[in-house]
Amino acid sequence: MQLLRTLVITSALIFSAGCSTTQQVTLAKVSNPKAISTVAQVAADGNSAQMDTHLELAMTKEGLSVRGKLPAGTKTAKNVDALVSYVDVWRWDIVMYMKNLTVKVHDADSGYLLAIGEWSDSALHGFRDAKLVMQGLVSEVLAKIRATSKP
Repeated sequence: MQLLRTLVITSALIFSAGCSTTQQVTLAKVSNPKAISTVAQVAADGNSAQMDTHLELAMTKEGLSVRGKLPAGTKTAKNVDALVSYVDVWRWDIVMYMKNLTVKVHDADSGYLLAIGEWSDSALHGFRDAKLVMQGLVSEVLAKIRATSKP
């Protein structure tokens, strides 16, 4: 009986640890000299219209004015405060699921990286809602940037 109980508890702990996700936001610059109010997405190969929409909605939800999409490789722009890009990695397991998401925010004037946010699902993934993951990651990235920006 004791062995069965130990196996059940151990299995539950392994399963719960395997279903976790990780999210990390790193600031590249200690301070951002200006507040971000307008952004533009920089396109990347393999980006889908659905994930582009998720990014745009997440930025709008954060109170940002989103301008048109810029071509891949754009490093600077004059009509926005920041450039935002993302890379998503998808896998197949009965249905498609998002394995990783990386969001980068660059200063539009200098091209310098301001922050990078990384989200990763565990090996025992949970079929997370990509829209909610994008919103959560963008929200945390912008919160960290805003905490260092001058009003």
